[in-house]
Amino acid sequence: MEEHSENQQNQALRNRKVAPWLLMMDLDGALWDHLDISTVSPPYHRLGSGKIGDNNGTVITVFPEALEFIRWCRENGAITSTLSWNYKEYAMEALEKLGIMDLFDYHETEFSPAKDQRLLQLLAELRAKGLAIPPERVAYVDDRDIHMDDIRRNVGNIVFLHIWKEVRNYQEARNIIRARIIGE
Repeated sequence: MEEHSENQQNQALRNRKVAPWLLMMDLDGALWDHLDISTVSPPYHRLGSGKIGDNNGTVITVFPEALEFIRWCRENGAITSTLSWNYKEYAMEALEKLGIMDLFDYHETEFSPAKDQRLLQLLAELRAKGLAIPPERVAYVDDRDIHMDDIRRNVGNIVFLHIWKEVRNYQEARNIIRARIIGE
C-alpha cells in the first residue's frame, strides 16, 4: 500500500469539514476513458492537459468531471483511494504523468480481482490509525458492478456509484454522496 506522508495525512484530516468517509475510485472507465490500462505500453508521455499516450499511439484521457468529483469529495471529508484491478506500476505511472497522483491518499491497485480484500485491508489500516469508517460511509465508484457481490458480502452495504449506468454522471454521484454520506 502506498500512501502520502503521515504529516500530509494528518493535515488533510484536520482540514476536513465533516466526519471522515472513504471514497474508493476505480480507474479504467471511471477516472479515464481507457478500459484497461494494463494493456498499454509504458512509458507514457504527456499529450496535453488530462491526456497521456504510450509509444504505440494509445491515448488515455482523464474525465475532467471525475477530477472535479474527487476534489469535491476531498473538500467534503473524504479520504481517497484508488481501487483498481491493474498492473500497479502502469496505473501509478499514468497517475503520475497525468499530474493527479496527489488526489489520492492511498492506492489499492493490484493485478487481482479481489477488490473486497483490498478494501478490507485499507479499512483495517485506517482503524489502526484511529479512523473507524463503517461500510455505509464508504463510497465506491466503478463503471462495472462485477466486484459488488464480494464487496457487499465481505465488507457490507457500501454506497456503490455505478458510474455511467445507474449513476449517469458525476453530478448525480455528488447528489448521492450528499444524501447518503454527508447528510445534506
